[in-house]
Amino acid sequence: MAKNQNSRIRTALLENRSSVVNASLILVDIFTLSLAVLFSALIRMLLVPIMGGAINWPLIFKGLGFYVLFAILLAWINGLYPGFGLAAVHEMQKVLYVVSLASVFLGVFLFLQQLGMAYSRFVFLLTWFLSALLMMLGRFGLRNRLSRFVWWGIPMVIVGSPANAEPVIEQLIQNRRLGFRPVSYYDPQFNQTEPLVGVPVIKSKTALTRMVGDSSVQHVVFTDPVDDVQTFNFQWMRDVFPNILFVLNTAPFGSLWVRTVDLHGTLAIETNYHLLNKRETVIKRILDMFLTILMLLFTWPIFIILALLVRFDSKGPILYTQKRLGQHGKTFDSFKFRTMYNNADTKLDELLESDPEARQEYAEYHKLVNDPRVTPVGKVLRRYSLDELPQLINVVKGDMNLIGPRSYLPRELPTMGDYAKIILKVKPGLTGWWQVMGRNATSFKERLRLDEYYISNWSIWLDIYIIIKTIWVLITGQGL
Repeated sequence: MAKNQNSRIRTALLENRSSVVNASLILVDIFTLSLAVLFSALIRMLLVPIMGGAINWPLIFKGLGFYVLFAILLAWINGLYPGFGLAAVHEMQKVLYVVSLASVFLGVFLFLQQLGMAYSRFVFLLTWFLSALLMMLGRFGLRNRLSRFVWWGIPMVIVGSPANAEPVIEQLIQNRRLGFRPVSYYDPQFNQTEPLVGVPVIKSKTALTRMVGDSSVQHVVFTDPVDDVQTFNFQWMRDVFPNILFVLNTAPFGSLWVRTVDLHGTLAIETNYHLLNKRETVIKRILDMFLTILMLLFTWPIFIILALLVRFDSKGPILYTQKRLGQHGKTFDSFKFRTMYNNADTKLDELLESDPEARQEYAEYHKLVNDPRVTPVGKVLRRYSLDELPQLINVVKGDMNLIGPRSYLPRELPTMGDYAKIILKVKPGLTGWWQVMGRNATSFKERLRLDEYYISNWSIWLDIYIIIKTIWVLITGQGL
Protein backbone atom coordinates (compact mmCIF):
# COMPACT_ATOMS: atom_id res chain seq x y z
CA MET A 1 0.00 0.00 0.00
CA ALA A 2 2.74 2.42 1.02
CA LYS A 3 4.72 1.45 -2.10
CA ASN A 4 1.75 2.26 -4.39
CA GLN A 5 1.22 5.57 -2.58
CA ASN A 6 4.90 6.55 -3.07
CA SER A 7 4.66 5.55 -6.73
CA ARG A 8 1.58 7.76 -7.26
CA ILE A 9 3.30 10.70 -5.53
CA ARG A 10 6.42 10.28 -7.69
CA THR A 11 4.31 10.09 -10.87
CA ALA A 12 2.42 13.24 -9.88
CA LEU A 13 5.69 15.09 -9.21
CA LEU A 14 7.15 14.00 -12.54
CA GLU A 15 4.04 15.09 -14.44
CA ASN A 16 3.94 18.47 -12.68
CA ARG A 17 7.67 19.03 -12.25
CA SER A 18 7.65 22.62 -13.58
CA SER A 19 4.80 23.68 -11.30
CA VAL A 20 6.43 22.09 -8.26
CA VAL A 21 9.81 23.72 -8.95
CA ASN A 22 8.23 27.11 -9.66
CA ALA A 23 6.14 26.97 -6.49
CA SER A 24 9.20 25.99 -4.42
CA LEU A 25 11.31 28.83 -5.81
CA ILE A 26 8.53 31.40 -5.39
CA LEU A 27 8.00 30.38 -1.75
CA VAL A 28 11.74 30.59 -1.02
CA ASP A 29 11.96 34.00 -2.72
CA ILE A 30 8.98 35.34 -0.77
CA PHE A 31 10.51 34.07 2.47
CA THR A 32 14.02 35.49 1.84
CA LEU A 33 12.76 38.86 0.56
CA SER A 34 10.38 39.23 3.53
CA LEU A 35 13.21 38.26 5.87
CA ALA A 36 15.44 40.94 4.31
CA VAL A 37 12.83 43.66 4.92
CA LEU A 38 12.08 42.57 8.49
CA PHE A 39 15.76 42.14 9.41
CA SER A 40 16.53 45.60 8.03
CA ALA A 41 13.73 47.19 10.03
CA LEU A 42 14.71 45.27 13.18
CA ILE A 43 18.37 46.37 12.88
CA ARG A 44 17.23 49.98 12.42
CA MET A 45 14.99 49.69 15.49
CA LEU A 46 17.96 48.43 17.56
CA LEU A 47 19.94 51.47 16.39
CA VAL A 48 17.28 53.98 17.44
CA PRO A 49 19.16 54.88 20.69
CA ILE A 50 22.21 55.78 18.54
CA MET A 51 20.63 57.18 15.34
CA GLY A 52 17.38 58.52 16.78
CA GLY A 53 14.07 58.45 14.94
CA ALA A 54 11.52 55.63 15.04
CA ILE A 55 10.33 52.69 12.95
CA ASN A 56 6.91 53.00 11.29
CA TRP A 57 5.98 49.31 11.35
CA PRO A 58 2.59 49.67 9.52
CA LEU A 59 4.45 51.41 6.65
CA ILE A 60 7.19 48.74 6.70
CA PHE A 61 4.59 45.97 6.28
CA LYS A 62 2.75 47.91 3.58
CA GLY A 63 5.99 48.45 1.66
CA LEU A 64 6.96 44.80 2.18
CA GLY A 65 3.86 43.56 0.34
CA PHE A 66 4.43 45.74 -2.72
CA TYR A 67 8.19 45.09 -2.73
CA VAL A 68 7.80 41.31 -2.67
CA LEU A 69 5.10 41.45 -5.35
CA PHE A 70 7.31 43.60 -7.63
CA ALA A 71 10.29 41.29 -7.11
CA ILE A 72 8.37 38.06 -7.86
CA LEU A 73 6.85 39.52 -11.05
CA LEU A 74 10.25 40.77 -12.23
CA ALA A 75 11.85 37.42 -11.43
CA TRP A 76 9.19 35.67 -13.51
CA ILE A 77 9.70 38.03 -16.45
CA ASN A 78 13.48 37.50 -16.27
CA GLY A 79 13.23 33.71 -16.48
CA LEU A 80 14.10 32.88 -12.87
CA TYR A 81 11.18 30.45 -12.66
CA PRO A 82 12.31 27.76 -12.98
CA GLY A 83 15.64 29.12 -14.26
CA PHE A 84 16.92 25.78 -15.61
CA GLY A 85 20.05 26.12 -17.73
CA LEU A 86 21.23 29.23 -15.87
CA ALA A 87 24.82 29.09 -14.63
CA ALA A 88 25.16 30.21 -11.01
CA VAL A 89 26.84 33.50 -11.94
CA HIS A 90 24.10 34.30 -14.47
CA GLU A 91 21.46 33.61 -11.83
CA MET A 92 23.31 35.97 -9.46
CA GLN A 93 23.26 38.67 -12.13
CA LYS A 94 19.53 38.30 -12.67
CA VAL A 95 18.81 38.27 -8.92
CA LEU A 96 20.71 41.54 -8.40
CA TYR A 97 18.92 43.10 -11.39
CA VAL A 98 15.51 41.99 -10.06
CA VAL A 99 16.19 43.23 -6.52
CA SER A 100 17.54 46.58 -7.76
CA LEU A 101 14.59 47.18 -10.08
CA ALA A 102 12.10 46.12 -7.40
CA SER A 103 13.74 48.63 -5.03
CA VAL A 104 13.29 51.35 -7.65
CA PHE A 105 9.62 50.41 -8.06
CA LEU A 106 9.17 50.48 -4.28
CA GLY A 107 10.75 53.95 -4.17
CA VAL A 108 8.42 55.21 -6.91
CA PHE A 109 5.41 53.67 -5.12
CA LEU A 110 6.34 55.38 -1.83
CA PHE A 111 6.92 58.69 -3.65
CA LEU A 112 3.51 58.55 -5.38
CA GLN A 113 1.87 57.74 -2.05
CA GLN A 114 3.75 60.70 -0.50
CA LEU A 115 5.32 58.31 1.98
CA GLY A 116 8.93 58.64 0.87
CA MET A 117 10.00 60.83 3.79
CA ALA A 118 8.35 58.51 6.32
CA TYR A 119 10.16 55.38 5.08
CA SER A 120 13.63 54.91 6.60
CA ARG A 121 16.42 55.33 4.04
CA PHE A 122 18.60 53.05 6.17
CA VAL A 123 15.97 50.29 5.96
CA PHE A 124 15.59 50.92 2.22
CA LEU A 125 19.31 50.50 1.45
CA LEU A 126 19.87 47.61 3.86
CA THR A 127 16.82 45.83 2.41
CA TRP A 128 18.38 46.04 -1.07
CA PHE A 129 21.66 44.48 0.14
CA LEU A 130 20.08 41.75 2.29
CA SER A 131 17.52 40.91 -0.40
CA ALA A 132 20.22 40.23 -2.98
CA LEU A 133 22.30 38.19 -0.51
CA LEU A 134 19.47 36.15 1.03
CA MET A 135 17.68 35.55 -2.28
CA MET A 136 20.90 34.19 -3.82
CA LEU A 137 21.67 31.98 -0.81
CA GLY A 138 18.08 30.73 -0.61
CA ARG A 139 18.05 29.77 -4.27
CA PHE A 140 21.48 28.11 -4.13
CA GLY A 141 20.41 26.07 -1.10
CA LEU A 142 17.10 25.06 -2.67
CA ARG A 143 18.68 24.00 -5.96
CA ASN A 144 21.34 22.04 -4.10
CA ARG A 145 18.72 20.08 -2.14
CA LEU A 146 15.92 19.60 -4.69
CA SER A 147 18.24 18.74 -7.58
CA ARG A 148 18.84 15.39 -5.86
CA PHE A 149 15.30 14.27 -6.76
CA VAL A 150 14.34 12.67 -10.11
CA TRP A 151 11.50 15.15 -10.69
CA TRP A 152 13.92 18.08 -10.72
CA GLY A 153 15.03 19.56 -14.04
CA ILE A 154 14.28 19.26 -17.73
CA PRO A 155 14.33 15.70 -19.16
CA MET A 156 16.68 15.56 -22.12
CA VAL A 157 17.69 13.02 -24.78
CA ILE A 158 21.41 12.82 -25.58
CA VAL A 159 22.27 12.06 -29.21
CA GLY A 160 25.78 11.38 -30.55
CA SER A 161 28.62 8.89 -30.60
CA PRO A 162 29.45 7.25 -27.23
CA ALA A 163 32.88 8.93 -27.13
CA ASN A 164 31.34 12.41 -27.41
CA ALA A 165 28.15 11.74 -25.43
CA GLU A 166 29.72 10.14 -22.35
CA PRO A 167 31.60 13.22 -21.04
CA VAL A 168 28.53 15.41 -21.69
CA ILE A 169 26.29 13.05 -19.71
CA GLU A 170 28.84 12.98 -16.87
CA GLN A 171 28.97 16.79 -16.77
CA LEU A 172 25.18 17.11 -16.70
CA ILE A 173 24.92 14.58 -13.88
CA GLN A 174 27.66 16.28 -11.86
CA ASN A 175 26.24 19.78 -12.42
CA ARG A 176 22.73 18.80 -11.38
CA ARG A 177 21.80 22.35 -10.22
CA LEU A 178 21.74 23.33 -13.91
CA GLY A 179 18.57 21.28 -14.27
CA PHE A 180 19.42 19.42 -17.49
CA ARG A 181 18.61 15.77 -16.67
CA PRO A 182 19.66 13.12 -19.24
CA VAL A 183 16.92 10.47 -19.37
CA SER A 184 17.70 8.63 -22.63
CA TYR A 185 20.61 8.14 -25.00
CA TYR A 186 20.51 7.46 -28.75
CA ASP A 187 23.55 6.40 -30.79
CA PRO A 188 22.99 7.22 -34.49
CA GLN A 189 25.51 4.51 -35.47
CA PHE A 190 23.82 1.90 -33.22
CA ASN A 191 27.17 0.89 -31.67
CA GLN A 192 25.98 1.38 -28.09
CA THR A 193 23.52 -1.16 -26.71
CA GLU A 194 24.19 -0.97 -22.97
CA PRO A 195 23.28 2.02 -20.72
CA LEU A 196 25.79 4.88 -21.01
CA VAL A 197 26.79 6.28 -17.60
CA GLY A 198 23.57 4.77 -16.25
CA VAL A 199 21.39 6.43 -18.92
CA PRO A 200 19.11 3.97 -20.81
CA VAL A 201 19.83 3.46 -24.52
CA ILE A 202 17.14 3.83 -27.18
CA LYS A 203 18.06 1.41 -29.95
CA SER A 204 16.14 2.78 -32.94
CA LYS A 205 14.92 6.05 -34.41
CA THR A 206 11.36 4.73 -34.39
CA ALA A 207 11.55 3.90 -30.69
CA LEU A 208 12.97 7.37 -29.96
CA THR A 209 10.18 9.11 -31.89
CA ARG A 210 7.58 6.99 -30.08
CA MET A 211 9.15 7.73 -26.67
CA VAL A 212 9.10 11.47 -27.31
CA GLY A 213 5.49 11.31 -28.47
CA ASP A 214 4.44 9.42 -25.32
CA SER A 215 6.34 11.64 -22.86
CA SER A 216 7.01 15.28 -22.02
CA VAL A 217 10.59 15.23 -23.39
CA GLN A 218 11.10 18.24 -25.66
CA HIS A 219 14.86 18.78 -25.47
CA VAL A 220 17.72 17.01 -27.20
CA VAL A 221 21.48 17.51 -26.85
CA PHE A 222 23.54 16.78 -29.98
CA THR A 223 27.10 16.00 -28.85
CA ASP A 224 28.92 15.26 -32.10
CA PRO A 225 30.85 17.93 -34.07
CA VAL A 226 28.56 20.38 -35.88
CA ASP A 227 30.02 19.29 -39.23
CA ASP A 228 28.40 15.90 -38.67
CA VAL A 229 24.94 17.52 -38.79
CA GLN A 230 25.16 17.53 -42.59
CA THR A 231 25.69 13.77 -42.74
CA PHE A 232 23.33 12.90 -39.88
CA ASN A 233 19.98 13.53 -41.60
CA PHE A 234 19.29 16.29 -39.13
CA GLN A 235 15.76 17.05 -40.37
CA TRP A 236 14.04 14.20 -38.50
CA MET A 237 15.53 15.37 -35.19
CA ARG A 238 14.37 18.93 -35.87
CA ASP A 239 10.85 17.65 -36.54
CA VAL A 240 10.72 15.61 -33.32
CA PHE A 241 12.34 18.01 -30.81
CA PRO A 242 11.31 21.68 -30.48
CA ASN A 243 14.48 22.48 -28.48
CA ILE A 244 17.95 21.41 -29.67
CA LEU A 245 21.30 22.07 -27.95
CA PHE A 246 24.55 21.70 -29.89
CA VAL A 247 27.69 20.92 -27.89
CA LEU A 248 30.79 22.75 -29.15
CA ASN A 249 33.13 20.29 -27.48
CA THR A 250 36.21 21.45 -29.39
CA ALA A 251 35.68 25.21 -28.96
CA PRO A 252 38.99 26.81 -27.84
CA PHE A 253 37.42 29.55 -25.72
CA GLY A 254 35.61 30.21 -22.47
CA SER A 255 31.94 29.28 -22.40
CA LEU A 256 30.41 31.44 -19.65
CA TRP A 257 30.29 34.79 -21.45
CA VAL A 258 29.95 33.65 -25.06
CA ARG A 259 27.59 35.75 -27.19
CA THR A 260 26.03 34.71 -30.48
CA VAL A 261 26.11 37.21 -33.36
CA ASP A 262 24.01 37.02 -36.52
CA LEU A 263 26.13 37.99 -39.56
CA HIS A 264 23.19 38.30 -41.92
CA GLY A 265 22.21 34.65 -41.69
CA THR A 266 25.62 33.28 -40.68
CA LEU A 267 26.11 32.29 -37.04
CA ALA A 268 29.17 33.77 -35.32
CA ILE A 269 30.33 33.48 -31.72
CA GLU A 270 32.01 36.26 -29.72
CA THR A 271 34.07 35.57 -26.60
CA ASN A 272 36.23 37.74 -24.37
CA TYR A 273 39.14 36.87 -22.06
CA HIS A 274 38.24 39.47 -19.43
CA LEU A 275 41.08 38.63 -17.06
CA LEU A 276 43.67 39.46 -19.74
CA ASN A 277 42.15 42.91 -20.25
CA LYS A 278 44.03 45.73 -18.47
CA ARG A 279 40.88 47.61 -17.38
CA GLU A 280 39.30 44.47 -15.95
CA THR A 281 42.56 43.62 -14.16
CA VAL A 282 42.53 47.01 -12.40
CA ILE A 283 38.90 46.49 -11.33
CA LYS A 284 39.75 43.05 -9.97
CA ARG A 285 42.77 44.42 -8.07
CA ILE A 286 40.65 47.12 -6.41
CA LEU A 287 38.02 44.54 -5.36
CA ASP A 288 40.69 42.14 -4.06
CA MET A 289 42.45 44.85 -2.02
CA PHE A 290 39.18 46.09 -0.52
CA LEU A 291 38.16 42.58 0.58
CA THR A 292 41.67 41.71 1.81
CA ILE A 293 41.97 44.81 4.02
CA LEU A 294 38.47 44.11 5.35
CA MET A 295 39.47 40.52 6.18
CA LEU A 296 42.68 41.63 7.91
CA LEU A 297 40.76 44.06 10.11
CA PHE A 298 38.45 41.27 11.29
CA THR A 299 40.87 38.33 11.46
CA TRP A 300 43.92 39.75 13.28
CA PRO A 301 42.83 38.17 16.63
CA ILE A 302 42.58 34.81 14.83
CA PHE A 303 46.12 35.33 13.50
CA ILE A 304 47.46 35.68 17.05
CA ILE A 305 45.57 32.61 18.35
CA LEU A 306 46.69 30.42 15.44
CA ALA A 307 50.29 31.61 15.76
CA LEU A 308 50.33 30.54 19.43
CA LEU A 309 48.80 27.14 18.58
CA VAL A 310 51.42 26.48 15.90
CA ARG A 311 54.23 27.62 18.21
CA PHE A 312 53.27 25.26 21.06
CA ASP A 313 52.27 22.31 18.83
CA SER A 314 55.74 21.42 17.54
CA LYS A 315 59.24 22.83 17.17
CA GLY A 316 59.90 25.18 14.29
CA PRO A 317 58.94 28.61 12.94
CA ILE A 318 55.34 29.86 13.05
CA LEU A 319 55.28 30.86 9.40
CA TYR A 320 56.39 28.63 6.55
CA THR A 321 57.65 30.23 3.35
CA GLN A 322 57.76 28.40 0.05
CA LYS A 323 58.75 29.44 -3.45
CA ARG A 324 55.75 29.55 -5.77
CA LEU A 325 55.21 30.50 -9.41
CA GLY A 326 53.65 33.94 -9.81
CA GLN A 327 52.57 36.04 -12.77
CA HIS A 328 54.74 35.52 -15.89
CA GLY A 329 56.46 32.61 -14.13
CA LYS A 330 58.33 34.79 -11.62
CA THR A 331 58.79 33.10 -8.24
CA PHE A 332 57.75 34.65 -4.92
CA ASP A 333 57.75 33.63 -1.25
CA SER A 334 54.31 32.31 -0.30
CA PHE A 335 53.43 32.62 3.41
CA LYS A 336 51.52 29.97 5.37
CA PHE A 337 51.16 28.86 8.95
CA ARG A 338 53.50 25.92 9.38
CA THR A 339 51.52 22.66 9.34
CA MET A 340 54.40 20.15 9.05
CA TYR A 341 57.22 18.85 11.22
CA ASN A 342 60.73 20.16 10.63
CA ASN A 343 61.90 16.89 9.04
CA ALA A 344 58.90 16.76 6.70
CA ASP A 345 60.82 16.03 3.49
CA THR A 346 62.63 13.08 5.07
CA LYS A 347 59.32 11.61 6.29
CA LEU A 348 57.82 11.97 2.81
CA ASP A 349 60.77 10.30 1.07
CA GLU A 350 60.65 7.39 3.49
CA LEU A 351 56.90 6.91 3.01
CA LEU A 352 57.01 7.10 -0.80
CA GLU A 353 59.87 4.65 -0.91
CA SER A 354 58.12 2.08 1.30
CA ASP A 355 54.46 2.51 0.24
CA PRO A 356 53.56 2.01 -3.48
CA GLU A 357 49.94 3.18 -2.96
CA ALA A 358 51.09 6.44 -1.35
CA ARG A 359 53.60 6.90 -4.17
CA GLN A 360 50.85 6.50 -6.78
CA GLU A 361 48.51 8.85 -4.87
CA TYR A 362 51.20 11.53 -4.63
CA ALA A 363 52.05 11.19 -8.34
CA GLU A 364 48.38 11.76 -9.32
CA TYR A 365 47.27 14.39 -6.82
CA HIS A 366 50.60 15.93 -5.68
CA LYS A 367 49.39 15.48 -2.10
CA LEU A 368 48.44 12.74 0.38
CA VAL A 369 45.20 12.30 2.33
CA ASN A 370 47.05 10.76 5.30
CA ASP A 371 50.25 12.78 5.22
CA PRO A 372 52.71 11.75 7.99
CA ARG A 373 54.44 15.13 7.73
CA VAL A 374 51.42 17.07 9.04
CA THR A 375 51.26 18.01 12.75
CA PRO A 376 48.06 17.57 14.87
CA VAL A 377 47.30 21.30 14.79
CA GLY A 378 48.31 21.34 11.12
CA LYS A 379 45.56 18.84 10.26
CA VAL A 380 42.92 21.15 11.71
CA LEU A 381 44.39 24.21 9.99
CA ARG A 382 44.47 22.41 6.64
CA ARG A 383 40.95 21.04 6.96
CA TYR A 384 39.53 24.55 7.34
CA SER A 385 42.25 26.17 5.16
CA LEU A 386 43.29 28.40 8.06
CA ASP A 387 46.94 27.74 7.25
CA GLU A 388 46.52 29.95 4.18
CA LEU A 389 45.46 33.09 6.08
CA PRO A 390 49.01 34.58 6.00
CA GLN A 391 48.73 34.66 2.21
CA LEU A 392 46.64 37.79 2.74
CA ILE A 393 50.07 39.42 3.20
CA ASN A 394 50.99 38.16 -0.29
CA VAL A 395 47.83 39.76 -1.66
CA VAL A 396 48.71 43.13 -0.08
CA LYS A 397 52.28 42.85 -1.43
CA GLY A 398 50.93 42.23 -4.93
CA ASP A 399 52.32 38.71 -5.32
CA MET A 400 48.84 37.19 -5.39
CA ASN A 401 45.19 37.96 -5.98
CA LEU A 402 42.54 37.10 -3.42
CA ILE A 403 40.86 34.95 -6.08
CA GLY A 404 42.73 33.32 -8.93
CA PRO A 405 44.32 30.11 -10.19
CA ARG A 406 46.32 27.89 -7.85
CA SER A 407 49.88 28.97 -7.00
CA TYR A 408 52.02 26.18 -8.45
CA LEU A 409 55.44 24.99 -7.31
CA PRO A 410 58.43 25.63 -9.60
CA ARG A 411 59.00 21.86 -9.85
CA GLU A 412 55.45 21.44 -11.18
CA LEU A 413 56.12 23.66 -14.21
CA PRO A 414 57.11 20.79 -16.56
CA THR A 415 53.98 18.84 -15.52
CA MET A 416 51.73 21.83 -16.30
CA GLY A 417 52.47 21.50 -20.02
CA ASP A 418 50.62 23.90 -22.33
CA TYR A 419 48.32 25.02 -19.48
CA ALA A 420 51.26 27.02 -18.07
CA LYS A 421 51.05 29.51 -20.98
CA ILE A 422 47.62 30.76 -19.95
CA ILE A 423 47.70 30.14 -16.17
CA LEU A 424 50.96 32.03 -15.60
CA LYS A 425 49.64 35.11 -17.42
CA VAL A 426 47.75 36.09 -14.26
CA LYS A 427 48.51 36.22 -10.54
CA PRO A 428 47.65 33.14 -8.47
CA GLY A 429 44.90 33.37 -5.87
CA LEU A 430 44.42 32.57 -2.20
CA THR A 431 41.20 30.83 -3.25
CA GLY A 432 39.86 29.99 -6.67
CA TRP A 433 37.64 27.95 -8.94
CA TRP A 434 39.32 24.58 -8.43
CA GLN A 435 39.38 25.04 -4.65
CA VAL A 436 35.60 25.41 -4.46
CA MET A 437 34.69 22.98 -7.26
CA GLY A 438 36.99 20.09 -6.52
CA ARG A 439 39.29 20.62 -3.54
CA ASN A 440 41.33 17.55 -2.62
CA ALA A 441 39.20 15.24 -4.81
CA THR A 442 40.62 16.60 -8.07
CA SER A 443 43.62 15.25 -9.90
CA PHE A 444 46.48 17.55 -10.87
CA LYS A 445 45.34 17.60 -14.52
CA GLU A 446 41.79 18.47 -13.49
CA ARG A 447 43.09 21.39 -11.38
CA LEU A 448 44.86 22.75 -14.44
CA ARG A 449 41.66 22.49 -16.50
CA LEU A 450 39.63 24.27 -13.80
CA ASP A 451 42.22 27.05 -13.53
CA GLU A 452 42.08 27.56 -17.29
CA TYR A 453 38.27 27.67 -17.09
CA TYR A 454 38.48 30.42 -14.45
CA ILE A 455 40.78 32.58 -16.58
CA SER A 456 38.69 32.03 -19.71
CA ASN A 457 35.39 32.84 -17.97
CA TRP A 458 36.40 35.42 -15.36
CA SER A 459 34.06 38.20 -14.26
CA ILE A 460 33.30 40.06 -11.03
CA TRP A 461 30.24 37.82 -10.77
CA LEU A 462 32.36 34.68 -10.92
CA ASP A 463 34.61 36.06 -8.15
CA ILE A 464 31.59 36.83 -5.95
CA TYR A 465 30.27 33.30 -6.53
CA ILE A 466 33.68 31.84 -5.59
CA ILE A 467 33.73 33.91 -2.38
CA ILE A 468 30.28 32.57 -1.40
CA LYS A 469 31.34 29.00 -2.24
CA THR A 470 34.63 29.45 -0.34
CA ILE A 471 32.77 30.48 2.82
CA TRP A 472 30.59 27.37 2.52
CA VAL A 473 33.61 25.11 1.92
CA LEU A 474 35.39 26.55 4.97
CA ILE A 475 32.32 26.19 7.21
CA THR A 476 31.82 22.56 6.19
CA GLY A 477 35.52 21.77 6.59
CA GLN A 478 36.05 20.47 3.06
CA GLY A 479 39.69 21.62 3.19
CA LEU A 480 42.78 20.70 1.27
